[in-house]
Amino acid sequence: MDGKFNEDYIPTYGANFLIKEIDLSKTVDKLQLENLELKKDIKEKGFKLYFWDIGGQQDKLYSNEYYFVQAVGAMIVFNLNDLSSFQDINFWLTKLKELSGDVPYILVGNKSDLERKIDKSLIEDEVKKLGVQYFETSAKLNENVDAAFESLSIQILNNIK
Repeated sequence: MDGKFNEDYIPTYGANFLIKEIDLSKTVDKLQLENLELKKDIKEKGFKLYFWDIGGQQDKLYSNEYYFVQAVGAMIVFNLNDLSSFQDINFWLTKLKELSGDVPYILVGNKSDLERKIDKSLIEDEVKKLGVQYFETSAKLNENVDAAFESLSIQILNNIK
């Protein structure tokens, strides 16, 4: 989120509140906004995403469901070296749609710097089935992280009514 990587893995229990400032100065003209004033504001002031990082433990979801309410977008993140996290995608997508409605989302395979344990064709099939943008990222190496946030930001802004 802030360009820093902590070598010590600390899983999220419950939820963490995070803020990510997104530089859309190069892509603001790609936005399909009818509100030209909003487009101008984004160019001049920037754009920030406020994230709730929700722990991936399904048995703890009862205490986290309210974080989905009024969400305007989501990243569904799985670990590229943990098949069970990939198999949980549909659970999280169902919860997202049930609690947030039809909001934009992207799929993110994280930890691309580690040994892959999920076959690429399996991921490609899921991405095609869902019709969603997909990013493979490494938070440790800061690879593709900003691209994922930028893509989600553009989808959220284009979805504003």
